[in-house]
Amino acid sequence: MPHPELVAEQAYLDHAHECLERMRAVVERAQDVMVTEDQAKLIHAWTTKRLRTYEDARRGLCFGRLDLEGTERPVYVGRRWVHDTEQQPVVVNWQAPAARPFYTATPADPQRVTLRRRFRIDGRRLLEIADETFDGSTASVAGGDFLLDDLERSRDSHMRDIVATIQADQYRLIARGLRPALAVQGGPGTGKTAVGLHRASWLLYEHRDELGRTGVLVVGPNRTFMEYVSHVLPALGESSVEQSAVDELVDGVRAGRRDPDDVAGVKGDFRMVEVIRRAVAALPPGEPQDLGALVDGAFVCVEAAAVGELVARAQAELGRTSAARERFRMDLLRAFYSEYGRKLGGGAYRAFEQIERGLRAKGLLTRVVNRAWPSMTPEELVRKLMTSPSRLREAADGTLEPAEQRLLLRERPRRAADYVLGTHDVPLVDEATTLLVARPRRFGHVIVDEAQDLTPMQLRMVARRMADESLTLLGDLAQATGPVPYHRWEDVLAFLPAGDAAIEELRHAYRVPEEIMSFALPLLEVIAPDYAPPVAFRPGGTAPRLRRVAAEDLLHAALEETEALAGVDGLMALIAAEPLLAELPRFTGSAFDDSIPLLGPREAKGLEFDHVIVVEPAAMDLRELYVALTRPTRTLVVVHAEPLPDALRATG
Repeated sequence: MPHPELVAEQAYLDHAHECLERMRAVVERAQDVMVTEDQAKLIHAWTTKRLRTYEDARRGLCFGRLDLEGTERPVYVGRRWVHDTEQQPVVVNWQAPAARPFYTATPADPQRVTLRRRFRIDGRRLLEIADETFDGSTASVAGGDFLLDDLERSRDSHMRDIVATIQADQYRLIARGLRPALAVQGGPGTGKTAVGLHRASWLLYEHRDELGRTGVLVVGPNRTFMEYVSHVLPALGESSVEQSAVDELVDGVRAGRRDPDDVAGVKGDFRMVEVIRRAVAALPPGEPQDLGALVDGAFVCVEAAAVGELVARAQAELGRTSAARERFRMDLLRAFYSEYGRKLGGGAYRAFEQIERGLRAKGLLTRVVNRAWPSMTPEELVRKLMTSPSRLREAADGTLEPAEQRLLLRERPRRAADYVLGTHDVPLVDEATTLLVARPRRFGHVIVDEAQDLTPMQLRMVARRMADESLTLLGDLAQATGPVPYHRWEDVLAFLPAGDAAIEELRHAYRVPEEIMSFALPLLEVIAPDYAPPVAFRPGGTAPRLRRVAAEDLLHAALEETEALAGVDGLMALIAAEPLLAELPRFTGSAFDDSIPLLGPREAKGLEFDHVIVVEPAAMDLRELYVALTRPTRTLVVVHAEPLPDALRATG
């Protein structure tokens, strides 16, 4: 039977949409104002951004309502503020303080709430209403069937926002202040990624004066992961957040190969800071020469010795950065102009800019600057360091062991352009960039997902982009598969300017059904016995299916299972150790197009699928296996030829 207030609430939502369209029309008319060209560009940028938030809000403008003690008018909660012609609120933004009880009120702590009402909506149409009173009879997890229904919906190629079903344990972390730094430990399916992304949106709303200027940076483990989560913040109306994979943090630098773990462990070690510093210090000095030219019949010259003194002074003050080099160039020009005035006296009528143009005209100034201060890009420095035994020895002796130096060395390519940076070369380029160019932009808040896998050098990259200890780390130490192991979050935080950071935990696993979680949890007792297991929220799923085959039939059986599930509704993935993936037929395109993604356990980390086929658990590290087994939301099939690891045999 339909809810008795369904028609009335539909009418209210229709009114809310009419108000939204009226607000949208006002913004659109702003583009017709008579202004200058520059003002028009600013207005266009503002209106485009604002109109996008209206478009996103149309998908589910209002998802609930609160009735409060002592107030006659209920509070409707949704994706954005909506007001009527009298400027009275029609829908309250989910980030606003007034909406907080929607997520945090409980029967034990009702926070003046007498009724929490949830809406199931399809576009503008209200499909269903669920009421929750606060007399002690409701469930401890808010949302009830609406949350279960949302969790059981088929996945698609991008992560969805959870703004309508945020739980109290998640909201308290989303709504934490900018400082101190926050580390969130969460097992598979606890929603830590969603918490981080919604936290970015909440912080931008709550601290818009500060973060509107400095911005928010979201860092993820790889490009596949960033592609998967990229739609969440735009759907929440946030277009100003910068989102980047950790190996794409340096502008213009892209890694084209993955370093083996032993090599990555050395490149990621904090000792590489000293290696790069010494490599920069060992760059060959310049060979200063005279800067001389005939100007208005007189030969004006800054002699080589004076040029060298200008180089030394600039480097003493600013190092070898781009700013220091520009300081030297300008000091050299000023010295030349001063000499021009001394030489010609009252006949020196040319302006400084004319003299500069004259010295630059035939490349004279550039030649003298380059001879006195040879330039090298950060990428060049790293490439030469990794392909020259003598350079590496000079920079690393006493810091890295000879065996570690040998791990770093690579064959020198015939052409510099053929050198492909590894993933863990990027932090080294960033280190060199700071010494040779400049520091990167700093953000008002930085959010790092899968932080347990970052090396100390990658964490140093993140630290360089932070301002004022404003940081959120997300991850699961039990799922750590990075080249540098950490046993506690304090070990990770030690490489960041995090101050007195808070460490919190998410325990409820909303995504992974109980039957699949129970199958995977014995691994946790082996790989991370000190961590409490996640508590599965969803019972009643399908038990994992195990299929053992002969070794020669392994890949054929895996593809059979893939084909069998291909016709079932939902997103599917096949996860196997990399050597096995290399033997499987390759599908073209992104990991999230219409084909079936074939992923290694590390690539699959942080992602979710309806159906997952895991191939040959014995070929995986136990932490990687724990990651692979906890990716599905509905179906898990394990195909294997070798016996299952001991920890799984009892459950299997």
